[in-house]
Amino acid sequence: MTVKLRKVGNSNTLTVPADIRVAGDEYTVKNVGTTIVFTPVEKHENIFASQEWQKYDYQKDIDNDPALQSVKPVGREVLD
Repeated sequence: MTVKLRKVGNSNTLTVPADIRVAGDEYTVKNVGTTIVFTPVEKHENIFASQEWQKYDYQKDIDNDPALQSVKPVGREVLD
């Protein structure tokens, strides 16, 4: 199968035929010798953006964990 490179503004565009299944709308492009490899970009969700993590009390967790209570400051940490 052959596709044609088109000029769109200052960019080059490759049109992907309909019979090729695409995995997303964003890809990384890499030259491997004379071959161009397109790889779909994996989207990762920020787990700390959820309401559960934004309301999480880290200090309470440290106070209740005996393994963390014996940790001494190493640098300029401020312990209240």
